Amino acid sequence: MDRRSWLWKRKSSDKSPGESDSSGSASSHSEPYFDDQERKPMSSNSSPNHSHSPDVSSRIIDDETQEAERAESLNEKLVLATSSNDSSPQHDQSMKPEVYQSPLPEVTPNMMNDDVQDSVKNLNEKVSPKVKDDDVQDSVKSLNEKLSAALLTINAKEDLVKQHTRVAEEAVAGWEQAEAEVASLKQLLETASQKNTSLEGQVSHLDDALKECVRQLRQAREEQEKKIRDIVAKKSKELESEKSELQHHIAELSKQLEATKLEATTVRVQRDLQEKLQIVEKENKDLKVELLALSKDLKILARERDLSNQAAETASKLHLESVKKITRVEAECLKLRHLTRRTSLMNDSRPIANSACMESHTDSQSDSGERMLVDDEMKNSDSWASALIAELDQFKNANNGTRNLVNDPVEIDLMDDFLEMEKLAALPEVDCVSSSFGAETDSDRGVTRDKSSKAETESLQCQVTALLAQVEKIEGEKRELEIALADARDQLGTSCDTLMVANNKLIDLQMQLDLANESKHAAFGEAERLDGERKDLALQLESKSAQVNELELMVASLEERVDRKELELQLELISAEAADLRKTVASLEQKIDAERTLSMQHKANADMAEASKESLEAQLQSANTEIGKLKGIVQTLESEVRKETDSCEELLKQIETMKTESERSLSVVSTKESLEAQLQVANSEVAKLREMVNALECDAAKEKAYSSDIQMQLEAVEGIRKVLESELESSHQEVMKLKEKVSSLEVRLKDQTSLLVEFTAKSEDAVSRKKAMEGQLEAANLEVTKLRNKVSLLQGKVEQEKLLSEEYEAKCRKLEAQVSRDSREVKLWRLTNSNGDLKVKQEKELTSAAGKLAECQKTIANLGRQLKSLTDLDGVAPDPEKLESRDTHLDFRDGGDDLLSADVADGLYEVGLPKRNGSCLSPLRSNQSSGGLPSLSSYLSKTKR
Repeated sequence: MDRRSWLWKRKSSDKSPGESDSSGSASSHSEPYFDDQERKPMSSNSSPNHSHSPDVSSRIIDDETQEAERAESLNEKLVLATSSNDSSPQHDQSMKPEVYQSPLPEVTPNMMNDDVQDSVKNLNEKVSPKVKDDDVQDSVKSLNEKLSAALLTINAKEDLVKQHTRVAEEAVAGWEQAEAEVASLKQLLETASQKNTSLEGQVSHLDDALKECVRQLRQAREEQEKKIRDIVAKKSKELESEKSELQHHIAELSKQLEATKLEATTVRVQRDLQEKLQIVEKENKDLKVELLALSKDLKILARERDLSNQAAETASKLHLESVKKITRVEAECLKLRHLTRRTSLMNDSRPIANSACMESHTDSQSDSGERMLVDDEMKNSDSWASALIAELDQFKNANNGTRNLVNDPVEIDLMDDFLEMEKLAALPEVDCVSSSFGAETDSDRGVTRDKSSKAETESLQCQVTALLAQVEKIEGEKRELEIALADARDQLGTSCDTLMVANNKLIDLQMQLDLANESKHAAFGEAERLDGERKDLALQLESKSAQVNELELMVASLEERVDRKELELQLELISAEAADLRKTVASLEQKIDAERTLSMQHKANADMAEASKESLEAQLQSANTEIGKLKGIVQTLESEVRKETDSCEELLKQIETMKTESERSLSVVSTKESLEAQLQVANSEVAKLREMVNALECDAAKEKAYSSDIQMQLEAVEGIRKVLESELESSHQEVMKLKEKVSSLEVRLKDQTSLLVEFTAKSEDAVSRKKAMEGQLEAANLEVTKLRNKVSLLQGKVEQEKLLSEEYEAKCRKLEAQVSRDSREVKLWRLTNSNGDLKVKQEKELTSAAGKLAECQKTIANLGRQLKSLTDLDGVAPDPEKLESRDTHLDFRDGGDDLLSADVADGLYEVGLPKRNGSCLSPLRSNQSSGGLPSLSSYLSKTKR
């Protein structure tokens, strides 16, 4: 709030009633009127920007009009003084309000000189015809000298006024600088709060990242445990299956060994094998015991991990509970702060009213506004605490959608600061301009308020002590929770140590498993040696069976050679016959192609005949009978050659149609002859075709007989082949059976070796996976430690920034406290006028102002006496008391500058001139001069009554 703007917030409506009241009451109470009128220009001149305000411009216009009116009034008064000795009191009363309607804030020496010179000239013009003595001239000279002296004093006083305005402008500039510093400090506070909020957001993000890391680590551990369990289960199953297979293999080997023992009759070999079998069984038993121990150790490790997880969960729960309690304590502290602020504001906002009605109304309004603000602040603090508790509950339930409500307390504190500043700016500030009439009521009200405020402060102090006790209890609980957290961390460290011990045990067990695997490999080597001996025996059997097979193959090859020779001869004969058949088929195809060409020619001829059909229809009617005979012949030929000569049937059909048409025509004989010639040619061709068909039929019958013979020979050859193939298949089946036996033995040996290799590879993979997982765990632990270090560093930075923000807040509070103290001191100084340097300065200024007023009154009295002497010389002697009063009213601006200078000097200390009614010294605030007209008018009306 800019307090300089308050100086110019007076409207024209506030000005008019004060002026009307002052104009009405000037006749009875002239001195308070001038005090009020002099305070108005003081308030306007105290600001450096008065030239820009509309009130000042209106006042300057009023001053010009008033000066013109004063000149006219001087002329009228001089005329009245010369014309008549007695002047009516009504006329005096009517003139006074005309002269003193508005104040004279600024009077220049040029204006004063012009007015005085005009009045002197008028006096000389009007007195000169009547009085022309030397005494009158001397009196005029003395009056001129006194007027010049008065003008010099007025100039000096105007210089003082200018100095006071400069000092006031410097004071306003200092106030603006202080406000700018406060604004800069507020900006610094806002930047610090923004940094705090950003850092708190980063901390929350880092907390979320840590939680995610911990969750991922837990998931990784659980997955590792599951994988280890699955691997152990698979390995146990594989070991059992391998053991069963080994047992089967050992049984088979024992059987084979028994067979070899019977064959070789070697008792030593049997003993060695029995001893080896016993050793293998012992090793199997040892492996079973080791597997049981490993399974127990794994169960113990799983239980230890579960216990460590439970301890971590309990520690997190305790931490959340501690955070809840801390939030509650902070909410209670906020409530206490608001209560203390309320009490301080209540103690500061005790205005001392000037009038009984206005003060009670403003007090009730301010108290109600403060209560509403405090209630709103309490609600905000309660809502903040509830929101924090809800957030902690959500964090406990491990929800990902965490809310960043950390910015709320900072925003609430900023809003509280703004509300406090607005309260300080909007507090009702009323001047102590009241008379002795309302002093007793104000004192009674102050006593009652002091009692109520004391009771409230005592109750608040009790609440503060109780809350401090609660805070101490909560701090003790917090320490206990920190101890519990430390214990939980120690337990976690011990659990980690136990995990390391378990890992070492696992490594030892893996070493033992490797040793067992080596012993297994040794046993498998011995089994392989036995298999080698078995293979040697099998090879001998296979060599004997191979010799037998070779003999069988020799016999089969000889038989096959004989059969092949016979078959080759038969095939050569069959191939020659097939070649002949192919040749005959090719010749037949050539003949068929020639017949097709002929049929195409016949088709072409038929097309030509169709073209000449219309001309031959009449000629062909006579040849129907002959063509009927030929039809039977043609039909017989068509039945024989249908399969090969379809086109001939079409030609015959066309010929028949042509015959029917020739029977109808019977007109052309030449066409008959041509047709008969064509028929003869066709008959000859048909005969040729019949011969060709008969020859082809004969050839086909011969070929069919030859092919049937060939087929019989082929069937006999195929029967021989089938017999030979069956014999070969039987021999092949025997060979395949032997090969299958050998391959089955080889496959079994290969399976055994592959199983051993796979088992060793799986064990090595498991060891490598365990090592990799251990490396990953170590890397994750390192990352967790790094993140914890980062979090601790960030927490340290956050604490440092919090300390800086607290320092800034403390500085701002100190500045606010200083401002409030200054305002309180000013108020107390106004209320009590306590002894001090300010009071001494005020008294000095008051004494100087009184002296200046006395001097002005003396000069006014001298001027009045001189005017009286002048009027006595003319014989027109007006009333000295009335003229004296007129002179004082006319020349009161001579002393108004002194009063203005005193008012400006006192305005630096925000103190006004005292009134002359003897009521009390009422200090005036510079920022309330705009609203002082109604109170002054009411006071003047009271004094009238």
